Amino acid sequence: MEDEVIWIKLLQAVDEIRELHHRESLLERPPLHTTIAEAKVMHCVLFSREKCSVKEIADRLGITPGAASQIIEKMVRKGPLIRVPDENDRRSVRITLSPEGVERHKQVSASFNAIMKKLLDGVPPEKIQIFEEVLDHLIKAGR
Repeated sequence: MEDEVIWIKLLQAVDEIRELHHRESLLERPPLHTTIAEAKVMHCVLFSREKCSVKEIADRLGITPGAASQIIEKMVRKGPLIRVPDENDRRSVRITLSPEGVERHKQVSASFNAIMKKLLDGVPPEKIQIFEEVLDHLIKAGR
C-alpha cells in the first residue's frame, strides 16, 4: 500500500507543477504558450552536443517518433525550432533551436525555477537536498 501512495503523490505533484506552469505561463507578458512537452524538447535540443534528429529527440523523451514529430512540427511553425539539412545525409534534417527558441527556453526555465521556489518555500534546505538525491536516484534507476 505504501508504494501505491508514493506513486500517487508523485503524480499529484507532477499535475500540480503542470497546472502552475500553465497558469504562470499565461501571466507572462507575452504569454509563454509553451507546454511541458515543448519545454522538454527545447531542453533536449539545447543540451545536445549536436543538432538532433527526430528519432534522437523521441528516444531521449521516451515517446514515439510520430509523437515527437508532431511536437516538433508545431514548434517549427510557432518559431522556437528550426530544421537544418543534415550535412552528412541529404535525406535527413536535424533540429535546433532558433534564436527565439533559445530566448523562450530561458523564459520557461525561469518560470519553472519560480514555480519550484514557490512549491518548496518553507522546506528546510537539508530536506530539499535529500529530495534532489531521491530524484537523481529515480532518474538513474529508470535508465
